[in-house]
Amino acid sequence: MSQSLQSGKIAVLVIVGILCLSSTIGVVSAQEQRTGGSITIDPDETHEGDLELTAGDVLVAGTVDGDLTATGGSVTISGDVTGDVTATGGSVIIDGTVEGDLTATGGEVHVREAARIDGVVEATGGTVTVEGTIADDTRLDGESVTISPMATIDGDLTYSADETTISDDAEITGAVTETEREGGMAPFSNVSLPDIPDAALTPLVSLYLFLANFLIGAVLVVAAPRFSDRVSKQGIERPIVSGGVGVATLIGMPFVLGVLFLSVVGIPLAFFASYSFIFLLWVGLVYGAFVVGTWGLSVFDYDHRWGGLAVGLAVISLANALPYMGFLLVVIALFGVGAFIRALYEWRFTNGDSGDKQGSSPYPVIKELKA
Repeated sequence: MSQSLQSGKIAVLVIVGILCLSSTIGVVSAQEQRTGGSITIDPDETHEGDLELTAGDVLVAGTVDGDLTATGGSVTISGDVTGDVTATGGSVIIDGTVEGDLTATGGEVHVREAARIDGVVEATGGTVTVEGTIADDTRLDGESVTISPMATIDGDLTYSADETTISDDAEITGAVTETEREGGMAPFSNVSLPDIPDAALTPLVSLYLFLANFLIGAVLVVAAPRFSDRVSKQGIERPIVSGGVGVATLIGMPFVLGVLFLSVVGIPLAFFASYSFIFLLWVGLVYGAFVVGTWGLSVFDYDHRWGGLAVGLAVISLANALPYMGFLLVVIALFGVGAFIRALYEWRFTNGDSGDKQGSSPYPVIKELKA
């Protein structure tokens, strides 16, 4: 294989990687994502743009100037959201203002008296209660649906429930229609799920993240042990360069993605990058954790791939559980992406320190399976 052909292939690999990560920046800039054991938007905090929250407990007491997507053991919105709200949790409580539509799913969905929703409301849950003001059509489904005397619905009400209480004092300006409940949950109607204490949600979320990250890390280490060592070497020996490559990728990605969208041929590749960004960032985060863990063990003159992976992912889980530490995950992910790109470059153009032949596959396990 000629050197020019090799250069062309590695250029394509790097560009595809940059495109996939650039799509992340486009999405993240439009919708910031936060995860953790407990997430709170304080009363004096205003978030500009769309926001996605995933945690054991989610409390939005401030203002979200955009759409809000919230998932957690409990989701409470007592502040203001200028866009649409999609909330899923064991309990979903709306006690503030939603200027757009509300879609809520939970064991309990409660629109309290102080709440006001200006758009359409679609709520599904075990118990659904409306006490506040809804300025548009409302569709409710649950084992129990309650419309309290304080409720105001300025639109049509469509509901389906096993037990229904609609107060005569409630103000409903549109038509009231009862429909048959969907039968999909009927086999589970008598199943009682155990209650999970709030104190246990944070460690359970952290444990889940650790195991999920360890699974993808194990696949990377088993399928490409020598290449994983190269990534670790790049991160430990050239941390500033690796971080710089990650940051440069972060800055350059939106421009490359924009160029792709300008051409008909590039649009499919741009969309592929957009749908692949979560997995690719995940790999960067895991590789970054692998580098951090391997470096930590090297301080004690101990070298072990699995130990380094476990230690690094433990740091990730701890940072995810602590408040105001989300930036550390971004730093580690960019650091891992930079180390990965440099290791890929080294593998393709040099023999490296491991004595591999130039151009040999970094994935020996996959190569053996194909043989």
